[in-house]
Amino acid sequence: MTAFAESPEACPWVPAFEKAGYPSIWLPDPFDTGTVQQIVIQAWGRVAEVAANSPRTSAGIGIGATVNELVAAHPGVSAVQARPGRTQYSLQGEDGNWVNFGFGEGGVVDTIVVRATSAIDSEYCS
Repeated sequence: MTAFAESPEACPWVPAFEKAGYPSIWLPDPFDTGTVQQIVIQAWGRVAEVAANSPRTSAGIGIGATVNELVAAHPGVSAVQARPGRTQYSLQGEDGNWVNFGFGEGGVVDTIVVRATSAIDSEYCS
């Protein structure tokens, strides 16, 4: 993370990092446990700008992937209920944790969240 700068736009209690040409990385700890409970990778409306530098699954899925690419690469992925206006797919790993893919404008992945549940929070600052 030393190549990333701490983001001044993040919430005071959410460590967030940014670097030009890369998705932002947030590490929310809403219960102030001092333990990373989830990793949030976001394009913030800059999918084309950050897709090439996105972290990817072992099958090559990252920011900028389409639903068809995701389903072809990970046949076990499931559509889950997301907040209104959003599409979300989730994939459970062998360790029981989930990789959640949020889709935005253009029908491409714009958010990836790794956590213990199949959910993407609608807000990290409340």
